[in-house]
Amino acid sequence: MNVIAELPLADEIKIGVPVSASLAGYKASCDAELASILLGESDRFLLIVGPCSADDPAAVLEYATGLAKIAQATPRIHVVMRVFTAKPRTTTTGYMGLIHDKGVEAARRLHLDVLATSGLTTADELLYPSLYPYFSDIVSYFAIGARSCENQEHRLVASGINAAVAVKNPLSGYLAAMVNAVFAAKQPQEFIFGGNVVKSSGNPLVHGVLRGCERPNYHAANLLEVADMFAKAGVDSPALIIDTNHGNSGKNHAAQPKIALEVMQMRRNHPQIRRLVRGLMIESYIEEGCTAAHGKAFGRSITDPCLSLVATADLISAIHDLL
Repeated sequence: MNVIAELPLADEIKIGVPVSASLAGYKASCDAELASILLGESDRFLLIVGPCSADDPAAVLEYATGLAKIAQATPRIHVVMRVFTAKPRTTTTGYMGLIHDKGVEAARRLHLDVLATSGLTTADELLYPSLYPYFSDIVSYFAIGARSCENQEHRLVASGINAAVAVKNPLSGYLAAMVNAVFAAKQPQEFIFGGNVVKSSGNPLVHGVLRGCERPNYHAANLLEVADMFAKAGVDSPALIIDTNHGNSGKNHAAQPKIALEVMQMRRNHPQIRRLVRGLMIESYIEEGCTAAHGKAFGRSITDPCLSLVATADLISAIHDLL
């Protein structure tokens, strides 16, 4: 391999794009509420909502402003906005994310701008565990994707992250891989990171995400199966988030409202499912669809198709009514 460019140190990036003391305090209070939901201490419901990929900062910020208004109107829901700046690709072709496009500093600045302008904390994909120090003080929710959940480094680093970490089931649908990853990341670990031997204390906010595979896995039988697997594995404070897109929707973004409302009804009908399922992931942007299928437009996804912001407002209101 040939070095194309050297990354600045994380401390240098943090100095260049700082989080003010007041904003850090506000974020800490939001993160505490997020933790209470995942630990089962709050009856609020978690939504991780936003674009498939955060490709255009101007559109992302406009979307964030609209999403914040929706969040303010639904107080029993805690909204964290998807600002995914690193994108895993099955064949490593196509758009790889803002980090590849404009660099780590631009990605950090976008997270900060969303928080500062909208009051929404943010989520990102932990595609590169080595980049965690660049975002440790600004991102509230890290997702380990379907292609990474069986990776040892992701599991070990997740155990030392001071934030919520979501572990998706793998593309194969092998649920034990997700359960094992959640268990591992909740335990204290000793490993090599950033050129040092480090020791973590385990992350109590690690949880699973069912995103489907060749077929959906959000139905009651799937949820009860995972609950049983968590219990047998000895996972403390087990929690699940349901991804309403990807394999669960058959890659049909328009099916997301139907799936979300089915999950909400299951939570009403099954006390065990209500305790286990703490939230949903929803892919949403300003305009419906994606560039490949619907043409290029401001605030339209250039990767997976998304719900429109208007449709998202209706869906979040309906979710709120079912809590």
